[in-house]
Amino acid sequence: MRGLKGALGAVGLAVLLVGCGGDSSEPKSEQLGKDTGIRYDKSGVPTVQNMVCDRKRGSIRYGLNVHKIDSLPEHDGEDDAEDYVCHGPDRISLAVEGRTVAVPHIAAEYDLYGAVADPLKTVKTAYTESLAGDDERTLVGEAETVTTKTAAITCQKNVWETYPMTTCLWANHGAVGAVDFFPPAGRHPEMAEAVARTKELIATGLVASPR
Repeated sequence: MRGLKGALGAVGLAVLLVGCGGDSSEPKSEQLGKDTGIRYDKSGVPTVQNMVCDRKRGSIRYGLNVHKIDSLPEHDGEDDAEDYVCHGPDRISLAVEGRTVAVPHIAAEYDLYGAVADPLKTVKTAYTESLAGDDERTLVGEAETVTTKTAAITCQKNVWETYPMTTCLWANHGAVGAVDFFPPAGRHPEMAEAVARTKELIATGLVASPR
């Protein structure tokens, strides 16, 4: 995370998880299916259980910024990238650069493309260029990659400043995104719960183009 944008520097996307204990079981993979041809007209406000989500407003952005992948075909439309934030019942406050900042529990970025031929390869590229290449983060343990029928997701525990986080990058056949989970209880969110939350964001935060 490259600081906080505006007064606190630039930051791209974050998911802050309420109650970071979660299920410690290993996230389960499915066989990644073929491209169904679904593309997205835009992203929309996601629906996340027990949270209230809205479009990101103001100059401060939280989390990891997904680097644009130049090898992918551009999205045919104006709204090719968007950020959203989600708040749980209890706000999270972080002390950053001498200031105490109230942060959302979730802030999610969606980058749309004309096509993503290989989501698994793409998410590995996004991980290498965005998370592993961020010199302000310390990676903890090994990354885990799971696939669903429509998307590939790579999650990695890491530390930004003094905050233990779990970050997930994802790609399907029409979009790429990233999610940061910040721990209210001061420990890394579990991988399985991070994957489940990321699946919610993918499933509810994209508006399919009319066919």
